[in-house]
Order: sequence, then C-alpha cells, then structure tokens
Amino acid sequence: MSTLAGMPISRDPLALANLYNAGLGRNWKNQREAVAAMARFTPKVTREALNRAVAVAKLPAEVISLFDVAGIWPETARSLVELLRKYGPTKLQDRATAVDRTGKSWNEIVDLLDGREPVPPKRPAKIPPLALAAEYQRGLAKGSWTSLRAALDARKDWKAFRLSQAIAISNLPPEVLELFKSRPLTYRLGVTLVQLQKAIGTEELAARATEMLGVPRRRSTDQIVAALLKVRLKGEGNVRVRREGSDMVFEFKVPLSEPDQLVFTAEEMAALIEMSIMTLKVKMPDAKRKTKKKPV
Repeated sequence: MSTLAGMPISRDPLALANLYNAGLGRNWKNQREAVAAMARFTPKVTREALNRAVAVAKLPAEVISLFDVAGIWPETARSLVELLRKYGPTKLQDRATAVDRTGKSWNEIVDLLDGREPVPPKRPAKIPPLALAAEYQRGLAKGSWTSLRAALDARKDWKAFRLSQAIAISNLPPEVLELFKSRPLTYRLGVTLVQLQKAIGTEELAARATEMLGVPRRRSTDQIVAALLKVRLKGEGNVRVRREGSDMVFEFKVPLSEPDQLVFTAEEMAALIEMSIMTLKVKMPDAKRKTKKKPV
C-alpha cells in the first residue's frame, strides 16, 4: 500500500490503518481505544476517520493500486467507503481490473469504479501541490530517484519551480494543512502561506492554526487566511485593509508603548501585503448605472 509520504498520519488513511493494525492486540483492543491512544496526534484522529481508513485498507489490492499516483486522501477514503457499501469488494475488484489510471485524478478513478465516465478536463489538469509532493516522496522511498534533479529528469512532465513549491507547501505545519482539508489548497495560496511561515516563524503559524482548530466552525478560505494573518476587514485589530475609492489602504495600529512593532523586514511586508490582498473582498460597482428618465 502506498502511503502519503510527509503527510500527518491523521490525513493519510493508509498510514493510519497500518498504525492501527500494528498496535491491535498490543496497544489497543479496538478502534475506540486506539483513538484515545492517538489523542496527542496533531491534527486529531477521529473515530470516523479511523473507521474509514481501516475499511479502505481492507479493499482488494487491485483497487488500492489504482491510487498509487493519485493518492488516497481523506476525501478519497470517504468516497471509497461509499462505493464499498454500494457494490461490495468483489465487484469493485472486477471493475478495478478494467480501469486505466494513467493521468487520472482520484476523483476520476472513483467515477470509473462507480461506472460513470469522468468528464475530461478542458485543459490539462494541474497536479495539486500536496499530491505532487506526495508522489515525489514516494519516488524517493522506492528509489525511483534520489534528488529533485533526478526526479525532474525521470518525470519530463514536472516543472522544477512547481515541484519546489509543492515540497515547500507540503512542509507547512500539519495544523495549517488541516485547516484546508475540505477545500483546494492551490499553489498560489500555498506559496503565500509559505511566505507567511518565513515571516512569523513555524511555531507562531502553527499556534494560530491550532487556535482555529480548537474552535471548529465553518470558515471560508478568506476567513482562514485572515485569521492566520491576524488581519480583520473593517474591524478592530492591528492591521486593517479597506478600499478607499480606487485605492487599497493598509492601516497599521501599533501601541505607543511598543514602537518596535513598526520594524518590518521586506519579507514580512511582502507576506503581509500579499496575504491581505487575498483576504480583501470588494464588491465592484455595477457597470450598468441607472439613469433617470427625462420628463416628457
């Protein structure tokens, strides 16, 4: 089974299942005890996630091998469990032998296993950063390559700058990655988070993410980014971003007793401004202006 190298174990269903099975009978007797024993893990391991992971790990090898490149992510595991309940392991095994996984995302593979023809993308699909980083790490583990340069020589479809970005994004604190588990983590957003990590430090970024994880609720990507930056739009806070006519205005509020906070490096400012721009949502005025009817 191909696990997602470099990912937190709670975000890697196959690795989580491997750990559970390794400790079964010695460290825990059932899934409930296992979840309690894994309470220190970050991000948190839930009973539902462990249950899905164990179920997916029991799927026929023909099914699991389809995801060697695309990877089995938490969302993948959820879809596979649904297919398992719908068709059973034997029928899934039969369908897996007829599936060509080449160049397909996990969503497309799931569609084929479900008997649905996936809609081909209008443009070549871009491998998500975490999937690309995981594939690179798998290649290292298997001995397919020993360095980034060797990987690029072996995979002509990979670009050096994209692979470097993907690796850096995958090395973000697991608490930060957990915040984006149910939404796409793009290269643009990921690179900006990496810049923020360099600006405020890994520990501080992880602490801010942990604070949000401790108060679970629905948040948009913009709200997550704003909280990580500690920026608030049209509200109280040390940093505010607002629109004034055709200008974007950044306001820095610093106590007179702490003037050292005014000292920013260029790198910190770059991360701050870029992250702030991403959080700014401005409703553009309607291009169609209403005109008054002239009296007849």
